[in-house]
This record gives sequence, C-alpha cells and structure tokens, in this order.
Amino acid sequence: MKIARKQNIKISKKRSSNRLRRRGTKRSTKTGRKLVGKIGTDVKIMDWLVHGGHQYEFFKTGPMFYCSAKNGGKPSSEDLGRPENKNVLYLPEKNARVNKFDILMIRSGIPGQRVNEFKGSKRIIPAIAVVQTHTPFRIPKWVRCIVWNSKWVMDKYKGEFSRQKHFYIPHGFDPNEFSRLDNIQKNGRILSANSMFEERGHLLGFKDWRWISGQSGKCDLLGHSNESLSESIGSYPLTGLVGAYNEYSVYLNTTTKSAMPRARAEALMCGTPIVTTNNYGIDRYLKHGVNCFFADNKTDMLKYCNKILYSKDLQEELGFSGRERAKRCFHINDYVERWQAVFREVLR
Repeated sequence: MKIARKQNIKISKKRSSNRLRRRGTKRSTKTGRKLVGKIGTDVKIMDWLVHGGHQYEFFKTGPMFYCSAKNGGKPSSEDLGRPENKNVLYLPEKNARVNKFDILMIRSGIPGQRVNEFKGSKRIIPAIAVVQTHTPFRIPKWVRCIVWNSKWVMDKYKGEFSRQKHFYIPHGFDPNEFSRLDNIQKNGRILSANSMFEERGHLLGFKDWRWISGQSGKCDLLGHSNESLSESIGSYPLTGLVGAYNEYSVYLNTTTKSAMPRARAEALMCGTPIVTTNNYGIDRYLKHGVNCFFADNKTDMLKYCNKILYSKDLQEELGFSGRERAKRCFHINDYVERWQAVFREVLR
C-alpha cells in the first residue's frame, strides 16, 4: 500500500507538470499554433467580398485570405477599386470548400446555408461576424466573436448576443494613401459619396441632400448606381478618389441610419472640411466647430456648407484639424493591432 501511494504521488506530480508546460506554450487549442507575435499568412481565413473599400484595409491585417464573391463566384481584385492585396486569393466558393480554414468570416448578405457548408461538423471552425450596419443581421449562435464598427451600435445590441465576445474596431486608413495633396485648387463645390443613393435614401438622407443640391446648385455625387441623378460623377479607384476629396471644398454626409459611414472618414483623412449628421457615436471623435460642423436638418446642412464655401480660412482650419483627428482615431496601425487581437482571441 505504501508503494502504491508513492507511485500515485509521482504520477500526480507528472500530470501537474504537464499542465504547467501546456499553459506556458500559449498555443491555440484549435490549431496548435503559438499565439504570440503577429498572426501571419500561415493562418487561413475564408471570406466573401461584400464591401471592397472596407475589405481592402481588412486584408492588410496579416493572415492569408481566400475570398469569394457575394454570389458565390470568383471576384477580382479590380472589384475593390483599390491596389491588389498580395495575401488574398480570389476563387469561386465551390473551389474554396476543399481548403482547411482556421477562421471563417460571417458577413451580412451571405446566406446561412452557404456559410454552414464551411463551418465543419466534428470541429467547428472559429468564426468572426462583422457588423457594419445600424442594426445587426442574423448571426449564428456558434460564432465566437463579433466585431462592430460603431461602439454606439455595439453597446445597444451586444446584449442580444451573450455567448459571443465583442470587439469595437472603427475605420483604419493609411494616411499616406488617403493624403492631403499639395497645390490642389479647391473647386468651390460640395461632394457626397453614396452608392445606390436614391434606392437607399431612407438610410442615407437622400431627400435632404436633393433639397440642398437644388438650393445650392453646387452638389456632386460619387458612387455607383446613381446614373439617373444629374449630380452623379460616377465612381473612382483609389487615386481618383483621393484626388476628388482634395479638390472639393466641402464634404457633406446626410446619413441617418448608417453606423459609421466610411466615405466621411476617407474625406476627413484627406483634409476635406466636413458637414455631417451627428448620430451613432460620431461625436466621440469629432467636435462641432473644431474639426467638423454637425447638422441634423437640411437647413443647417446648407447653412454650414455655405459658411465653409465662402471662407478659405475656414476650409484650411477645418481641413487640417479634421485630418489630424482622423490620423489619431482612424490610423491603419491601430486598426491592424485591434484585428490581430481578435484573431488571437478566436484562435485560443
């Protein structure tokens, strides 16, 4: 009996030692990878191309991405209107299924039945849902993490998803790409950027914008699927987009139900003076009269647009302070670090 007790003690110590060693490796229970340092291209992520502008920056976060079109086909890097990301493989959804993925992205507009074909049965692939709208879409219960681009929206709705871990990640831009260009003469006009503007007018404040356009006669519109509108100037790739932001004297954002409009932050980063609705927590970043003007009705929108148009000094002041604020709040380096933290969490 004494011998047996000694053997049990030795076995117990050995098991304890093994547990300590396992804890010290900091390896993922899902993949066996060490979770220290940067998550790189050895991590494979399945994604769908839903919003080219957002995903251009998202693809800069480090892993290797396999990306299919929203309809299941093969997209092209040209669909983003951005430079090519070297760590992205575009392929049809049916071809992607043969790969073994470490992470699965869940995005609005991709039917759950198609997503389920990737999640696995014996080992469910860790999944991250991305919410970039003013209300969340239907998120599967087996998703581990949810990333929101509006803290206001996250705080309002995260209680509906008690099983998931929540992360807030706002925009991230490279200030060397979305830059303030020298020797550009302002054109004395007002720019807005909304695709399918009239069709999504109840979300984007189309009626107010059209009234302002009629009153001022100085409004232009960037974005696709706006051909029926006389103010439309089409859509541009990155270089043309940056040039347009620098050329215009005012950027007007009229959105009423958009969690965190990307184009508003792009224009801000390029040093374009901003007039914007104040909703979904934008006032945590911007201050009225310092780096923007807030306006929640069409009369005030027109008033502040005119105030900027007729003062070059105000254009310079708002443009400079707005860009400085954007570099502080929406820098690509912070964006990448936040996403790296999410990847480490979902792979734990």
